[in-house]
Order: sequence, then C-alpha cells, then structure tokens
Amino acid sequence: MSLSPTKSPPSRTSFRDQDPFKIALLRKEPGSMCWESSDIDLEAALPEKRQGKCMRGLRHRILIVYRRLCTLVSIFNISAALAVILSGIQREWLGTVTAINLTLTVLIRQDFVINALYAITCSVPKSWPLAIRSRSAKIYHLGGIHSGAAISAGAFLLASNVGDVLCMTSTCSNWGHQSLAVNIISWILSALFFIIFVTVYPSFRKAHHDLAEKTHRFIGWTMLGLFWAQVVLACNDTKDASTPLISACIRSTSFWLLSVANVGIALSWAFLRKVSVQAEVLSDHAVRLHFDDTVPVNGSFTRLSKRPLLEWHSFATIPAPEPANGRPKGYSLIVSNAGDWTKAIIKEEPTHIWTRGVPTCSIMRIATLFNRVVLIATGSGIGPVLGHIQSPSCPTQLIWSTSQPEQTFGEDLCKVIKAQIPNAVIHDTKRLGRPDLVKMGYNLVKSFKAEAAIIIANEKITKKVVYGLETRGVLAYGAIWDS
Repeated sequence: MSLSPTKSPPSRTSFRDQDPFKIALLRKEPGSMCWESSDIDLEAALPEKRQGKCMRGLRHRILIVYRRLCTLVSIFNISAALAVILSGIQREWLGTVTAINLTLTVLIRQDFVINALYAITCSVPKSWPLAIRSRSAKIYHLGGIHSGAAISAGAFLLASNVGDVLCMTSTCSNWGHQSLAVNIISWILSALFFIIFVTVYPSFRKAHHDLAEKTHRFIGWTMLGLFWAQVVLACNDTKDASTPLISACIRSTSFWLLSVANVGIALSWAFLRKVSVQAEVLSDHAVRLHFDDTVPVNGSFTRLSKRPLLEWHSFATIPAPEPANGRPKGYSLIVSNAGDWTKAIIKEEPTHIWTRGVPTCSIMRIATLFNRVVLIATGSGIGPVLGHIQSPSCPTQLIWSTSQPEQTFGEDLCKVIKAQIPNAVIHDTKRLGRPDLVKMGYNLVKSFKAEAAIIIANEKITKKVVYGLETRGVLAYGAIWDS
C-alpha cells in the first residue's frame, strides 16, 4: 500500500485508498521550493541476476563477510601454529595463543567494544567513495571474528592436550612439566568447548534456541572459572620453589589476558538494572515500552529480561531525545507477539523490567554511511527503522509490509511515518496479500536513486531480499543471525 499518484497532500490520503504498486515520489531540487512528482511502477520486471548460479552462490551466500572474517582469523592462527612448530613447540606458547583467542572471543562481543567499532566505521564521511562506505557498512558481520577466535582457542587447547598425552609416552625436552590437575582441567575444557560448538551450530540453535542460549551462558561461565584454575595451577607447576605464587601469576601472559576477558564479561553485568517502564498497548499483537533511563544512539538495541540469569531478549531502540506526549526523554521499543515471552509482556503490561549492559549498535547504525537509502521492513521490523525515520540522516524511502498497520501498531505510529516519509509504501498483507519485496525493493531503489537498501525482517525474508538485490547489483544489508 502506498500513496497514489495524486496532487492532493499526501497526509489526506487514506491507507485504504492507496495503490500498492505505484507511488508518486516527491523530489525537491537544491535551492528550490518546488517539488516534482514522478510515477514509479514497483511491479516493473526485474533484470536478470548477474554472474552464473555457482558464482552467485559462492559470493553472496557462502563467502559472506562473516565467513571471510572467520577464515581470516583462522589463517592468522594457522600462521601462529606454524611459527610455534618451527621455533620449537612449548606448551606455554600454546597456552598463550589459546588465551589470546579466548580474550578476542570475549572482547569482540563486548558492548563498549562493539559501540567503539561502529563509531569508527560509521564515521566515514559520505563524501568518500561508495566502495569504501559500502565495505564499512559490513561492520555488523564482526561476529565472524568471534567465531574464528573461539574455534581457534578450542583447537589450540586440544593441541596442548594431545601434546600432553604424547609427552607422557615419549621424551619432550621443551614441553615442560604439567601436573595431573592441569591436564584434567584442560580435557574438561576441551569437552565443554565441543558442547558449545554443537549447541551454537546454526541448525541446532534454530531448533533449540533457549537451550543454546542457556548452555552458552552457563558453560561459558564454568569455562571461565576453569581457565582461572588452570592458569593458577600452571603457574604453580612452573615457578621456582623460592618464587611466591602471586609473583608467578603476575609474570604470566595468560593471567593478564584472562583478566582482560574477565573484565569484558563483568562490565556487561555491572550494568544490570531493574528499570521502570511505561507500557503503551498498541493492539493485542504489539506493545510499545517507554524507558527514561538513557537516550541511546540511533540504530541500537537493548536486552530485556524478567529472569536475568535464565533468558534475555534483544529489541531495537527508538530514541526519544526530547520529551514528547507527556513522557520524558529516553527511548522506546516495540514488542510484538512472536512467542510465549513476548505474548506475556503484551498481556502483563509491565511497570518494571531488567536490562543488561548498555544500548549496543546494530545494523541500522550503518544508515549514516549513505546519502540516500531505502528501508524495507516487515511486521514489527518497523521498530528498528523507526528511529531513523524520526531523525533521518539522509533522504529515505520506506517499504513496510505488514498486516493491518493501523490496527496492529496504532494510528500514531502510522502518522509519524506519513509525516516523515509522505510517500512511504505501506503494504497491508491482509488486504493485498504478500508482496514481492525483491521486485518492489529493486524498483524503489533505482527510482529513488538510493545508494543502498537495509532490510529488517525475519531470517527467511531477509536472506531472500538481500540475495535478490545483491545479485542484481544493489547494495543490500540485513541481519545475519550469527548469535
């Protein structure tokens, strides 16, 4: 659904009277008060996909930036392994490389580190070549570093364990002595690494999301404690009789690396708060929660929970930098019915809820890199893009596909969209059926002369639209469900 090509003010056009496939885009020339109107056919035929099928699949599905980063980290670690082998294998070196990877695994998922990396990459000037800005926009693939470092940490730990076994049955002059306690802890850690790798594998994680989340959290904490025990015991094994244990630990590289990882984890939980919230029920399908404890940057998400130790749910924030509608400045977020937890939130209308960490940058933060952008959202995906719509960093167009937008998300939200993007394409799926978002997105991007499209939808639709646009030469960005 969209504004029909009419000369009357867009705000007077009813959603129900709009043509879903043709819109009138208004374009203001620099220095002019005149707006021009041009018809756009969103159902125009798509061009053929570029490159052959195998090459498309390799480039746009297999070798995505996430996997390239994971591979790059693995290559660095293979190089480190070769250097250790050529210089003479010592268990201490394998332990240090394991600790480096473990620390990197933790830090690359740390809220403040993520925000710092986004701040750097998203500060690239819009005047710079699009080739640079489009690559900077891939910052949300940084989870590939997390995966590569975690796999490498597990691999080096396993190599250390295998070396221990081999050196028990043969002479290893450079290996060094390790107590039985250290060896037992090392094998337990390897077993726990294996369990985590199995539970975070995409197919398992999708089928058992809650179990995967709890396993990752509690086994991760257990492993942290075991790594501390291993480092302290290893320092005790290798120190001289006259050297105090604390002095031996302070001289250990692994001790300091583990301390950094510990601080990275603790920082997130140091910001655990039970905050007040005002619930604004939009319908029996959605509720908007308003917070006043902070004003996040556009393109952030926050974590909510009713049981902090057991489960956390991430939601995109909608900044409110100024008081509005009788509410103080802060932020809001939209919770739609997508499961038992969200259904309970809508029904209960909570007055307090737990938050953890600080609002953390996510995919919508990259919108600041482009001069013109098209946003494509489905259902409650309007929440993550609403912050940008309210305070756009560039000329923006929108395709929002949802069922009964006014009834589900409220007239006020729809009015905000119409006020900011008068010719937004709002497609009511209940009345018009499911749209071809690839076709609509491509035609709108080309007609609007957008530099990129950002898609906020479920996993299936996101991957389909991103692939469909990228294979036709459009820069497209969407979540990759890497955690």
